[in-house]
Amino acid sequence: MKKKMLIISILLMGGGVFGNVFFNRLGYFPNADFRILSIPLAAGAHYFNLGLVLLAMTLVGLVLLPWCLEKNNFRKRYWHLY
Repeated sequence: MKKKMLIISILLMGGGVFGNVFFNRLGYFPNADFRILSIPLAAGAHYFNLGLVLLAMTLVGLVLLPWCLEKNNFRKRYWHLY
């Protein structure tokens, strides 16, 4: 179960990042004014729904990653970063 969740979290993060790059190159986010994690969310008075979806995918993947790893494994690898 944890291995499946780990794969899902990595795919969500990767999909959010590569989706952002892909849709930026296609010009889906013209004149973006507001960004979170370099994902465009708004320009002027309107929001980018696709940007919100990409941000949600990336954040869910980031939140699931530590939960998928075992506690000791997470502490050994990532605790020194905080």
